[in-house]
Amino acid sequence: MKRFLLRLLLVAVALTWVLALEAASDGDRLYQVNLAEFPKYRALLLGKLGSTPFNCGRVMVQPAFAPEYSISVYSRSLARGEVEYFVAYVAADQSLWEESEAGKEPEQAEHIHIRHVNCEIPKQIAEKVKQAWLGMLAGNQHPIPMRPEDAARATDATVAEFSIQVSPAETLYGEIPTQLPTGPRTKALLDLGNSLADYCKAEAADRPVIASKIDHEATGLLEQLR
Repeated sequence: MKRFLLRLLLVAVALTWVLALEAASDGDRLYQVNLAEFPKYRALLLGKLGSTPFNCGRVMVQPAFAPEYSISVYSRSLARGEVEYFVAYVAADQSLWEESEAGKEPEQAEHIHIRHVNCEIPKQIAEKVKQAWLGMLAGNQHPIPMRPEDAARATDATVAEFSIQVSPAETLYGEIPTQLPTGPRTKALLDLGNSLADYCKAEAADRPVIASKIDHEATGLLEQLR
């Protein structure tokens, strides 16, 4: 009888552990983006930082008390049927949120200088980034609603909004507070976005090393998404 109870206890502990792992894995996602929230600020943000194509992915970073910036990965078709791939880093030198009073006075942010850096990136790396973005924004990994307790923890946090334009009529969105990744996949996506920004900000001679890092990070994230 004691052996039976012990086995039953072990089975229960194992089942609890498995369910906990599944719950943690299920929660390792981006959150849904409320596109209707702060519409004037959103229009200002996209107007200043969102002019670059993002058919391979984009992350728009919105710090609580610092200037916003975006990183976009995109392809461009040439006349002979060839395709080039680029990473664009677009950054404000002051906070659009603070200068425009959360979008209520957008004209007060017109003086803000916007820095543009555009760099070529190898096709195979751009394609891996694209697959990583799609993997985190669609299918079984689709973004989930943010719970009230998560929203409370994210107050004054830096928010990273990920998106990808899959067609002229469809864009996928998801976001995460950068200080509160929900698991290894969301953390890997944040790291990938940071590395893309580093790639653009680096000297040309240093970019191949960072490109290898991006390739490694994208490959690792794709393996987690299998």
